[in-house]
Amino acid sequence: MNRVCLYVAMFTVSISLIAFNMSFASGISGDRVVAAEEVITIKVVVGEMRFDKAKFSVKASTTVKVVVENPDFMQHNFLIAKPGTLEKVGSAADVLAGMANGAELQYVPKIPEVLYSTPLLNQGDKFELTVKVPAIPGDYPFVCTFPGHWRIMHGIMTVTK
Repeated sequence: MNRVCLYVAMFTVSISLIAFNMSFASGISGDRVVAAEEVITIKVVVGEMRFDKAKFSVKASTTVKVVVENPDFMQHNFLIAKPGTLEKVGSAADVLAGMANGAELQYVPKIPEVLYSTPLLNQGDKFELTVKVPAIPGDYPFVCTFPGHWRIMHGIMTVTK
């Protein structure tokens, strides 16, 4: 009986994630389509718990589409945070990992340091995240906050003038 309940729960979570991905992957903000000035593709490296880019640069105050692809067998997400906050965001994600509803929350901390995030991506998933680049230049960390990943699975988005 427990195995049946587990399968039903997994199926329900999968359907919820599909609906979540479909509702946010359209690139629509409000009633208008947001045009990206640049497209950056970031892929998870299979079996290595890292992104294929450790750094990328974008111009301040532009709109960028970040396409995140997950060919890996594990789930991953992608967050962009305020400069100097990787530890704080990671520690908040660790707290979520111990909570019963952490997966429902996509392991994305609800703190002001998190600027943008994707949902959890399963193997083969792709998500287009439209980002209004901050006006303030600096090094903005990007990270996967799936439990145990943030300490090694991160990089820097450098915002330039």
